[in-house]
Amino acid sequence: MIRRWLGALGAGMGWLLWALRVRRGVVMDNLRLAFPQWSDARRRAVGRSMFVRLGRMAPDFLFVTGLRSEEIDRLFVYEPGALERIADARRRGRSVVVCTAHFGNFENLAAVHNMKGYPITMIARRMGGGWLARLWRRGRERAGVQELVVTRGETLRAALRAMREGRVLGYVIDQNMAARRAIFPTFFGVPAATSPTPAYLALRAKAEVFFALDVQLEDGRHRIVIEGPLKVPESGDRDADVLAFMQGLNHRLEHWIRLHPEQWYWVHRRWKTRPPAWSGAGVPGGSPGTGASPPAAEPH
Repeated sequence: MIRRWLGALGAGMGWLLWALRVRRGVVMDNLRLAFPQWSDARRRAVGRSMFVRLGRMAPDFLFVTGLRSEEIDRLFVYEPGALERIADARRRGRSVVVCTAHFGNFENLAAVHNMKGYPITMIARRMGGGWLARLWRRGRERAGVQELVVTRGETLRAALRAMREGRVLGYVIDQNMAARRAIFPTFFGVPAATSPTPAYLALRAKAEVFFALDVQLEDGRHRIVIEGPLKVPESGDRDADVLAFMQGLNHRLEHWIRLHPEQWYWVHRRWKTRPPAWSGAGVPGGSPGTGASPPAAEPH
């Protein structure tokens, strides 16, 4: 009962943040870029739904560690064989990288799989020191998720170290990067500063890379999407192969956002960093594309 009440309270707080126009301008700019064919009324509806879902996410995450195994099995559903592909990679002694995004309840995605016996390490940016950040860190600790807060330039070494320890590396691919450390695949047709780390890990550590999302269903359950393992192209041009691999991951994410636009977090400035030679017009950073291309990195 208390979980349901807190979920309703969180949803109300999300609605209030939308009503108070907290980052509404960022949300609407992003939605105009991604969906230029939509009316502003439709964009507002998606933005409001996104804030309500974001409000519900916090109590869901904080309560997930109290679920019994049978409740987890009921609430988190997989396509047959999906999770077994990750288990098989680990049985064969391969390092595993699971690429995800700020979509659905992405925190539960890590927490639940750690509770299922997959030791998860998340590469994280340093949070602030406020009460909310402390509460969020405690939630990750209770779920057993290891959080590696890295300084600039340390991400690759920290990731390799975690994988040598036999941990599954969770990597969020939709964070804006500084231009000097980024590559620029497109996302909704616009160059988006993206970390190349997952591709480098596949090449250097021979890691098997998967793409995973938590898709929230209307009945309260979660559909866990797992795609892969994904192969880095081998053309002989490493830079081109890395870009093609990350482009494929961006296409996969874009595909799911187009299916469920209210489940991606439009509040962050995904297109903030521009390529050095970028001349696109518009806010937040260019001319949107018209649709997603097929994934460039196909499963084995």
